[in-house]
Amino acid sequence: MSADSGLQVLRKYDWRVPRYTSYPPAPFFNQSPEEAGTGDMLDRSNRIGPSHASFYFHIPFCPRRCLFCGCHTEIGKSGSAIRDYLAAIDAELDILLPRLHSNRSVTQIHFGGGTPNSIPFSGLEGLLDKIRANMRMEAGAEIAIECDPNLLSVEKIGKLGGMGFNRLSIGIQDFDERVLAAVNRRLPKTPPAEIFRAAKDSGFSGNNLDLIYGLPLQTAASFRTAIEKAVAAGPDRISLFPYAHVPWVKGHQSRLQDLPMAKAEERLDMAWESREALLGAGYAAIGMDHFAKPEDELAVAAAHHGLRRNFQGYCTSARAGQVYGLGASAISQLHEGYIQNAKDLDRYIAAISAGRLPHHNAYRMWPIDIAVREIINDLLCEGWARPSDSLAAAGIPEPEISGYLGDCSAKLRPLMDDGLAVMGQDTVRLTEMGHFASRAVASVFDPMQHAARSVSLPRYSQAL
Repeated sequence: MSADSGLQVLRKYDWRVPRYTSYPPAPFFNQSPEEAGTGDMLDRSNRIGPSHASFYFHIPFCPRRCLFCGCHTEIGKSGSAIRDYLAAIDAELDILLPRLHSNRSVTQIHFGGGTPNSIPFSGLEGLLDKIRANMRMEAGAEIAIECDPNLLSVEKIGKLGGMGFNRLSIGIQDFDERVLAAVNRRLPKTPPAEIFRAAKDSGFSGNNLDLIYGLPLQTAASFRTAIEKAVAAGPDRISLFPYAHVPWVKGHQSRLQDLPMAKAEERLDMAWESREALLGAGYAAIGMDHFAKPEDELAVAAAHHGLRRNFQGYCTSARAGQVYGLGASAISQLHEGYIQNAKDLDRYIAAISAGRLPHHNAYRMWPIDIAVREIINDLLCEGWARPSDSLAAAGIPEPEISGYLGDCSAKLRPLMDDGLAVMGQDTVRLTEMGHFASRAVASVFDPMQHAARSVSLPRYSQAL
């Protein structure tokens, strides 16, 4: 199939579907902590599901608002507000850690936001030290931080390395100053190539550069240049995200609506060309939107069917564990369900001050949810899945398995006819072109997505 005809087919499947960083997606986390039994979920996570533990710290503070942002952030807060928040996270850790078995192996610690590198590094180091003092750290555990490159210098990278950080992710988004100005960003003072050299010299690996396509004022030609500059910077990984325009959720995005913005077919052209360019530059495709150098652990894991995915992105199955989220809006991803903290800073801090975990909403998994989560994870990580195996492993009775697979097969038929997927007796597999529409293919296996269409489906961003 030619590129033009392939693009024409893919345009049919630019549906509004979840990003599937979790299953069920976050809009379905609508149970109260009492209804879901979040305390019991935490206790059982010590003996049910993966034994590895990961920690996610949400640092919501940003010095300025990026107009494309879909994250939970706090803009321009004072030093006292940041100190109070760090004290609250430290206290939350004091409440949480006694609930976890100290002999469990910690394989990942991730600081996201917001802008974690915009606050005093001593606050980050104190949280790391507390985990190291109370849990068993796996040799070579990944300790990662998301950074605004405008707030990085070679000296600061060295300080992060000295604290124990060993992976860096920087959000460049684009190299075109006009595009960046439109979304209230700037080019970093320290060139990205220098950032990645300094990170490597400080012992960091798996370092990542984020790009976003579909931003205002971008064109296929300008984004081609962005890809070239990203490759020239030499990151171990490049993430290639579509801009998720959801002004009904993030009101500040409405300020972008009057600017020229690529239409769906132009966005798809950018994605197609960028994938080809990154593969041509020697990067391996990782799942649906990541690329890694062949020697990077993600590329090695992908080649050996050892890839997993969570809210922080792709990781190896050796690192994948149950995730314990700390901070306002942070989400814990446990084998039996999800727990989200209060989003509002005052409500979050008030709960901690009262000596309780700041759980606000949750979702407790049913066996069918666990099976579907596995199917979708396999499709988005490996490009193939064995639905019947996942369903049987979750204890779904055979008649229900047959009914579910029959329903999915019927929904998948148009995508199969268009060459996006192949479904045999035991396996469903994405084709090469199907990787572009992997979220649309995954949605076929999502019973919540189809049930919700008859009631009140959450409004998601476009799939492509």
